[in-house]
Amino acid sequence: MPSIEVKDLWKSYGSIIALRGVNLRVSDREYFCLLGPTGAGKTTLLKIIAGLLKQDRGEVLIDGVEVSSIPPELRGASYMPQGYALFPHMTVWENVSYGLSVREESLSQAEEILKLVGLWERRDSYPYELSGGQQQRIALARALASGSQILLLDEPLSALDALLNLQLRFELRKLAKELGLTVIHVTHNAEEALSIADKIAILRKGKIQQIGCPSEVYGSPANLFTANFLGEINMFEGRLTGFRGRMCIFKVKNLGELYTRRVQNIGLNVVIAYRPEDVEVAINGWRDENFFRGFVETVENMGFYRRVMIAVNGLEILAYLWIGAADIREGDSVYVHLPPSKALIFPYPKEGLEKALLLE
Repeated sequence: MPSIEVKDLWKSYGSIIALRGVNLRVSDREYFCLLGPTGAGKTTLLKIIAGLLKQDRGEVLIDGVEVSSIPPELRGASYMPQGYALFPHMTVWENVSYGLSVREESLSQAEEILKLVGLWERRDSYPYELSGGQQQRIALARALASGSQILLLDEPLSALDALLNLQLRFELRKLAKELGLTVIHVTHNAEEALSIADKIAILRKGKIQQIGCPSEVYGSPANLFTANFLGEINMFEGRLTGFRGRMCIFKVKNLGELYTRRVQNIGLNVVIAYRPEDVEVAINGWRDENFFRGFVETVENMGFYRRVMIAVNGLEILAYLWIGAADIREGDSVYVHLPPSKALIFPYPKEGLEKALLLE
């Protein structure tokens, strides 16, 4: 089964640089997600791997073989575009089974996949009779039924409603694993990538920001952009003032002293970040470092957790609280604890915090 490797890949559209020296490796049978905002270069990279675009320089290797001169149909990869590219004169069944019929292979796989994506009952319908989400599922089913060992998916779940997206993403991964496929899945949805990927590459402005497993990129983000793009986060600008045992002491405006785990070579000026799920909130106080009093501004019920915004000395601190935790309401006086061990610490960006977080 195939692996995919990209070496020092560059691509420009006129004066716009879409890819800037991209390097990555996708292992055999790995479910790999390319994650990033619109305009990051995800689709360009996917099309170059598929053979639909030519890079300016760099290499694309499949199973160790350089394939830049090999046409798309001979690369052993199936590409699913964002625009579906369905045959309008063919039914759902004919669209999905077309490749199998040409190769005179069994059609049982097409039937299985149509049932998977929930379109078996609409197999005799034409694309124009279906919704955009249903058309996207036809395209996904056709890509899965192609028999290719490599599956290249460009935003395959973007047109689906939230519940179907959730159901189909896990079924898609399960089927890919059962079929032994090597998959590259492009998405701008961080939750989607974190939930199904074996490994994630985060792209911004044509450059790889970080590559790692979901727990690594979420729990130990390489930079502020990655930390912010992967989910909501609290950020505080601080200045290193000293050390105490295994902890650093930072001066943070409006909070005063903030203690964190000790880090090396971080510099004087930093950004200290906390995920909302790591912020502890209680009605009654306790004695500890990083302990602050505040007032609840908003409480939003999100299903199994509550999204709580707390005002602390002119700052806003976001916390996620599980349903069933302390009954906290808007206007309540509460205590906030920022555990030193949970802090994510980054050097203050040279370009400034606002520019460091820009999506484009």
